Amino acid sequence: SHLLSFIKSDSCVKIMDVPPNVSDEQLLSTLSYYCGTVKEAGKEPPTAVWSDAVRVPVRGLLMDPYHRVAFAVFPSTAAKDAMLEALHKANEEAERHHHRDSHRGDDRRRRKGETLPRILDLDVDCTDVYGRREVDADGKGGAPPTSGKKKDVDTKLPTKRCTVFVSTAMLASSQPVSVLSAAVSSRERISQDKVDATTVAETLDEVREIDGGKGLTDLLFLLYPGNELQTVDDEDILDITIAYLRRVHLFSFYNGCTAAIGVADVLSFSHPAGTIHLRLRDADEILTKMAEEKANQAVSAMAEDGEEKEDSGGAAEDAKPVAPKDMLVTRLNDSIAKALEHGKVLEEQGPSCLVDAETDAIAHSIEVAEKETREEWIENHGIHDEDGRARCSFHFCRKLFKDKAFLHKHLLKKHSDQLRAECAKCHDGPMMATWDSDICRPVPSVLLDCGSKFGLVPSAVKGSDQPSAADPEPELWRKEQARMAEADRLHRERMAAQRAAEEEMRRQQEEANVGEKRKSNFVDPDDMVEEKVELSFVEVVAPPPKKKKKKKKSLL
Repeated sequence: SHLLSFIKSDSCVKIMDVPPNVSDEQLLSTLSYYCGTVKEAGKEPPTAVWSDAVRVPVRGLLMDPYHRVAFAVFPSTAAKDAMLEALHKANEEAERHHHRDSHRGDDRRRRKGETLPRILDLDVDCTDVYGRREVDADGKGGAPPTSGKKKDVDTKLPTKRCTVFVSTAMLASSQPVSVLSAAVSSRERISQDKVDATTVAETLDEVREIDGGKGLTDLLFLLYPGNELQTVDDEDILDITIAYLRRVHLFSFYNGCTAAIGVADVLSFSHPAGTIHLRLRDADEILTKMAEEKANQAVSAMAEDGEEKEDSGGAAEDAKPVAPKDMLVTRLNDSIAKALEHGKVLEEQGPSCLVDAETDAIAHSIEVAEKETREEWIENHGIHDEDGRARCSFHFCRKLFKDKAFLHKHLLKKHSDQLRAECAKCHDGPMMATWDSDICRPVPSVLLDCGSKFGLVPSAVKGSDQPSAADPEPELWRKEQARMAEADRLHRERMAAQRAAEEEMRRQQEEANVGEKRKSNFVDPDDMVEEKVELSFVEVVAPPPKKKKKKKKSLL
């Protein structure tokens, strides 16, 4: 299976919308609280909490910026279910206490067997990242100085709390699955892909110092003991190797040939290793059919052009399932070649090099500084008497011990939070140097006024020594001009097509009129023709009336 062990056993929970002021240790401590103080079977606290990368503010991002997603792993499914049940009861109590006046009648508890809500609220104490509760004002355990008439000074740190959201859904159902193309799934690639994947896995095992008996080679001998490994199909070995790379080294073979930094990047799908790739069934038959269709199209094209070639009729029958060199195959071959080259570099560096020479040197200097800080901190927080006894110098402790050896144990056990905070200062210098040398920093974009046409446009802050934000207005105008040119081109094409259609219609009308003129030479006397006559009564000239003749009178 390609699923991670704790995902397959459903012993992991997803924690969403974790702000930057909440550490993984605080999440672990809060979850352990809901597992109970007494260690019982099925109620063990979580073993680890992992977080993915922080979300940098981007336009269109739905979740809050600088928030992250965390995952808590429990020893068993029963321990996870017990924690969720206790957390749900705490949510019910908090909801009932909050609405006890307005919703007095709605006091129904969840019955046994009912499903949990999809989202539960987890209230986390984020007072201090290192767990400190008291203030060490002078670095030697002293209390903060009093000011004015105020004699009693509050030496405790102000309490801070925030709410994160715990998902109760199964993570196995949300794992993305992608089916490879026919060209990548063909039998022609399986043998070479098996060799490449095995080489990458063995190199990573050696570099990461995987203990004997737990590497890929030992796993294959465990699955196929004796001489069975010689008779196993290459496709089965390739599938086992790809699953081993994903589960052990967080390595994606079919999508970039890169490894994720942490488990949370795989579980949150922010890295290609989060996608499970499956081989396409009957890939060779699909490729054969495609080759036959392509050959038949070529034969048909030659027949239409009047060209004749020998053996044209057998082209479709002799077609072989050859994987076409499409863009996906070319990209996969390039990524595999880069991974193999990177593996050679890792072998040359050896297991002693974790990241690179420069980063390892900085880490070594930090370790030396932490060791010196630890010794100095222990020396500064002890008060030694003349009789050899030692006292804790913290103003909120002041315990007395027989000698300084017991005091050192006390400081490391009871005040380790203060020591962690002091040792963390050793990281400030390298962190600021790395921050200053970073070109693309995860900081909020600035809004630049680009005129009435575009308004306020966000621009990313870049640069190491002199941070600056590029003016987006020239690029926006360039895109706008390109858009207007494209719109003008489409308008001209539409007008040209319209004129061509009108010309064609006029030509067809003229041809129809020529036929009508030929028919008009014959006159059918019986053909009744309707004519429209327009009558106009404007300026009508009426003829003068005729003069009446005078009647002659008779003379009788």
